[in-house]
Amino acid sequence: MKKQFAVLGIGRFGSKVARELFYRGQQVIAIDRDENKINAIKDKVSHAYVGDITDEDALKEAGVNDCDIAIIAQSSNIESNIIATQLCKNLGIKTVIAKSQNTLHGKILTKLQVNQTIYPEQDTAIKLVNKLTSENILDYLELGGQTDIVSVEAPREWEDKTIRDLALRKKFRVTVLGIKSQDELLFNLTDENIIKKGDIVIIFGETENLKKLDLDLTHRT
Repeated sequence: MKKQFAVLGIGRFGSKVARELFYRGQQVIAIDRDENKINAIKDKVSHAYVGDITDEDALKEAGVNDCDIAIIAQSSNIESNIIATQLCKNLGIKTVIAKSQNTLHGKILTKLQVNQTIYPEQDTAIKLVNKLTSENILDYLELGGQTDIVSVEAPREWEDKTIRDLALRKKFRVTVLGIKSQDELLFNLTDENIIKKGDIVIIFGETENLKKLDLDLTHRT
């Protein structure tokens, strides 16, 4: 089912989000006061408007109040970001997601009761550090609430053992979600699935429990 998204602020981040949503078949309204940015994206979204994201009338004219989700993608001007966030909340948009510049900014957005605050640069940096400093970790997804999913090449001591043999859920309270081998990606696993040399194991669990696996997960701030 298609949803209607409004992306407020078409910088590098906002442009990427808007284009990706549209590519995935969603209805997307893009708004920015810079006419050049709007001209560059107008053919890659459903509707593109030149307008001030801190102007309630401009948001209404663009149809933001009819959207299911608003993404405040502009964060370089904190005042504009906060005003736009408050306006979207006032317009009754069900889900408001705001890009934050730093932790203090994020705390202010939390006070405004945004549904989600994102830190793109910080998240990218953390993911990069995890890859650079972890020999085994291949990919990493932070789900929030201290819960993560990691993809890790099977350690030598896991090779040729079944999921029952490893007993990761019993010992560490983490769950093997899938196993990727050269031939296939397996989900809906049973205790009898065997982990082979070179397999990629996808594991879900709380951060602290994953650390106990000694997979060299780095500390996040």
